[in-house]
Amino acid sequence: KMGDFKFDGTERLTVDYVKGILQPTPTCDIWDQVWNFQAKPDDLLISTYPKAGTTWTQEIVDLIQNEGDVDKSQRAPTHVRFPFIEWIIPSIGFVCWGSWYDHVKGWWEAKDQHRILYLFYEDMKKNPKHEFRKLAEFIGRNLDDKVLEKILHHTSFDVMKQNPMANYSSIPTEIMNHSISPFMRKGAVGDWKNHFTVAQNERFDEDYKKKMADTSLTFHFQFQ
Repeated sequence: KMGDFKFDGTERLTVDYVKGILQPTPTCDIWDQVWNFQAKPDDLLISTYPKAGTTWTQEIVDLIQNEGDVDKSQRAPTHVRFPFIEWIIPSIGFVCWGSWYDHVKGWWEAKDQHRILYLFYEDMKKNPKHEFRKLAEFIGRNLDDKVLEKILHHTSFDVMKQNPMANYSSIPTEIMNHSISPFMRKGAVGDWKNHFTVAQNERFDEDYKKKMADTSLTFHFQFQ
């Protein structure tokens, strides 16, 4: 639980390996509980790579399940309402939580064994009404247009950025200093173009092409 986590901000959080994947030590310490967790048939698992839309998706799902009732969905901050097994820590030179490539390809391959809905951030930004309705149908909810519009409003980036129940502003400053970088930054598609050099983009394209050659899964990194 994040409420039990103590960190004074003066040293980096230690890490260790679990089944070959680098994880923050607090996650390693409770791994037996995570591994032995027994899900119920109607449980909903949201699996996203860190900083890939996790908070946004959990907020959408909560509002759908509560039929757009904002008060019910803002009963507590996101990190309290939903169990996380990930922790936000400074960069340590290695990638915590494993390879992004392994994550996305592994879940894509799982579609043959499990009932899975795949959502892509770019699609959710381009046509949120269509994607939200698809998500609602997946979890067995039929939303009327009024409720859907309400959910669209309260999960828009500008509204969520000002929502203390979603923007992580309740996290102590020594753990997450928003004056350095807010948790919710821009939410824009294709912003990488403002940060990558031409050489960096070429290196990424080469690496992506090589490591995604063995899958039918494709991504778009900007609006077409």
